[in-house]
Amino acid sequence: MPSKIHPTACIDPTARLGEDVAVGAYATIGANAVIGDRTDIFSGVTIAPDTLIGSDNEIHSGAIIGDKPQDLSYQNDKSNVVIGNGNKIREYVTIHRATGDGKSTLIGDNNFIMALTHIAHNCRIGSNIVLVNLVQLAGHVEIEDYATVGGMSAIPQHLRIGRLAMIGAYSRLFQDVPPFMLAEGNPAEVHSTNIVGIRRNPQIVPVETAPVIKNAYKLLYRQDNNVSQAIEQIRRECLLNGELPEQIAHLIKFCQSAKKGISRSAKKNKDLLQSEDSGFEETQPFFEKMYTMFNKKIRRA
Repeated sequence: MPSKIHPTACIDPTARLGEDVAVGAYATIGANAVIGDRTDIFSGVTIAPDTLIGSDNEIHSGAIIGDKPQDLSYQNDKSNVVIGNGNKIREYVTIHRATGDGKSTLIGDNNFIMALTHIAHNCRIGSNIVLVNLVQLAGHVEIEDYATVGGMSAIPQHLRIGRLAMIGAYSRLFQDVPPFMLAEGNPAEVHSTNIVGIRRNPQIVPVETAPVIKNAYKLLYRQDNNVSQAIEQIRRECLLNGELPEQIAHLIKFCQSAKKGISRSAKKNKDLLQSEDSGFEETQPFFEKMYTMFNKKIRRA
């Protein structure tokens, strides 16, 4: 039986709550919603009708899950939000139901979705993803496992972020960001592989595969190739023990299926690239320069 239900919570009688679910003050859970075991719903949270939430989640104060999408084509469609297990959804996050009968906005497992993030209709969010504060995802965005999106970044409709990619803060995407890459800016451009992320996730990219990904990055972004030419060269040259690693095969498939193309190379000097040792030493001069320029503009104003 569910426990720890605050007396001011408003729970529809058709909602189903698992074992050891906690529901805080003034939280609302709509009709036919399903909440898995050991999920904590904090004060003021709204769970809309038909929302499906798995086990061991934390949904913090003010979050709104499963409300109608901000989509003019939505016509009270029979749709919902489906959330997996072990997610941390922080304050005032909004996750909207899908547009289209039988469609779902999908969130996987073990994601960290920080405060004020918006996930729009029909998005597909994988697992082990970090969305930093105020990330804004438009409809039909797809983010693959282990990606990180920096704060205040904006992702337009139908774009994709690849597995273990890193998007810097304040970025605005116009094209897909391939797996294992680091991109930032407005428009977002690829600066390097996600060196730190790759090193920290050997279960996703084994140590022996990391140099192969680095070589694929060079062929894709540092040569005078178009995407098709780069892919053919990657097929020939980015081998491990005579075979194409799964990670490279995934990178190729991602690039080939990019409907709006992939983010272009930054084509800037090494001041913008991550250090292979710390991820800081080579970026420090760039940010010191930007800080000095910013202070000069403030003084002139």
